[in-house]
Amino acid sequence: MATTKAKKQDQLNALIEKFKAAQGVAFVCFNQASVMDVQAARRSLRENGMSYTVIKKTLMAIAAKEAGLCEFDSEDLDGSVAVIVSTEDAIAPAAAIKVLKKEHFNKETKSSKFDFAGSFFEGKFLDSAATAILADTPTREESLAKIVGALRSGPQKLHAVFQSGLRKNINVLKNADKFAKAA
Repeated sequence: MATTKAKKQDQLNALIEKFKAAQGVAFVCFNQASVMDVQAARRSLRENGMSYTVIKKTLMAIAAKEAGLCEFDSEDLDGSVAVIVSTEDAIAPAAAIKVLKKEHFNKETKSSKFDFAGSFFEGKFLDSAATAILADTPTREESLAKIVGALRSGPQKLHAVFQSGLRKNINVLKNADKFAKAA
């Protein structure tokens, strides 16, 4: 059934609004996914504060340009593609695709029902390979936790060194006292 021009315009306007509010945008290829897989993915993403929208690739390109995110050619996206949008985190959509890809990986065929198709990051369109690298980037909270852990471990290790040194010195003095009395 063909989509009317008015319905396409409504879809485009809705996607433009999503893109304007977006912190992160990634495109997922779902060529091998069933309707049940897509519904489960959509539900999971919604629980994590993201949206999963299936819309024509040309409308995605127009919406990105209209929202001022990035200009790209719809032919840069291969296969059946959906867009994942996060209003909270720039890396979350790419990381979500990584999780979907891992959850739906088939060991026999060595393929997944979901795969990276591309993303936007800092005003640029990233291809599927660059999006995979982006998905491995730690989130802001993970990075801050690593920094705090590194800052905290230094004084802890220094404290342990001083304590062990003092204990050894006390033991030497006690043993020296014993040897002095024995002699």
